[in-house]
Amino acid sequence: MRRWERKGSGTRVAGVALALAGALLLAGCAGGSHTGATEQAQPVHHLYMILFVVATAIFVLVEGLILWAVIRYRRRDDLLPPQFHGNNLLEIGWTIGPLIIVAVLFVLSFQVINKVDAEASNPDVTVNVTGFQWQWEFTYAGEKVQVEKGQPPQDLSIKGTTVKPPQIYLPVGETIHFNEQSKDVIHSLYIPQFLFKRDLIPGHTNSFQITITKPGVYHGQCAQFCGLAHGQMHFYIHGVSRPQYEAWIADQKKKQASGCPEDTTPGEITAKNTAFDKDCLAEGSNKPFTLTFHNDDAGVPHNVVFFKGKDATAPAAFRGALRPGPVTEKYQVPALAAGRYFFHCDAHPDSMTGTLVVK
Repeated sequence: MRRWERKGSGTRVAGVALALAGALLLAGCAGGSHTGATEQAQPVHHLYMILFVVATAIFVLVEGLILWAVIRYRRRDDLLPPQFHGNNLLEIGWTIGPLIIVAVLFVLSFQVINKVDAEASNPDVTVNVTGFQWQWEFTYAGEKVQVEKGQPPQDLSIKGTTVKPPQIYLPVGETIHFNEQSKDVIHSLYIPQFLFKRDLIPGHTNSFQITITKPGVYHGQCAQFCGLAHGQMHFYIHGVSRPQYEAWIADQKKKQASGCPEDTTPGEITAKNTAFDKDCLAEGSNKPFTLTFHNDDAGVPHNVVFFKGKDATAPAAFRGALRPGPVTEKYQVPALAAGRYFFHCDAHPDSMTGTLVVK
């Protein structure tokens, strides 16, 4: 009977040890799989690996002592192991040892923070970032280029509401300077593959610099809970070569010079999930045109109304019929004078809006 108990105890101990070894192996693999895609991420990754090794050594030591005590003194009787009181060597060891570990990690962490926060005096590209509930806005300083602002969800009560995260392009191998601001509450710009996160504080400007080392598309998000649609605050960084970056900048300038910062399919707009699929349209002046309107929301009425001005306080230049979807209508819009027109949906005037540029 006692032999079976010893065998069972040994099996349990072996199982626990195997599970611990597997957990440590998985943690090590997870840490090693994200070395970072920027120059600033390399020291962060190295520091993480040092912390992981130190934590693993302490964990193995502590757990090993616990397992040894459990196995060595597993008998249930009243016999106590040999006792001793006072040991100066042990007292010094478990006091000085942790102090040395903490001091070394503090120095290493301080050095890494200085490397990550180091800023060049003449960055190659400067990007201004604005966070708001619940999306992002990116502007390229000196280039007069504003990336299409992220479109937050228009109605949180509708499942599957369309969200358009902004897409920004940055050159690989060059110094990128970011300035961060928040319009409302605290947000946090987090790019997992850059091993970097920095908060956006209302009324305060934070800054940082990165140098992307690997071409690719990198996902970013808000890492600070900022409201109901916090989970929808995404953006994407495209790391590209200098020629590709310059071509993208030139294309953005061309689009914005036309008055619409996004692709504007002539004569067509779609309402879906209580949102227009585009917030800018372009048409020719002084001639009638046909606008094809798709309402893809079943049972939800939508339409398009154009106003000569910046908002709906101006007289309506054209009003389409308000009809529930799904339906497709071809609006015959009369000739409009050159200028900028505001448009919205009569049923959802606060969320479904946009601009018509007539040239």
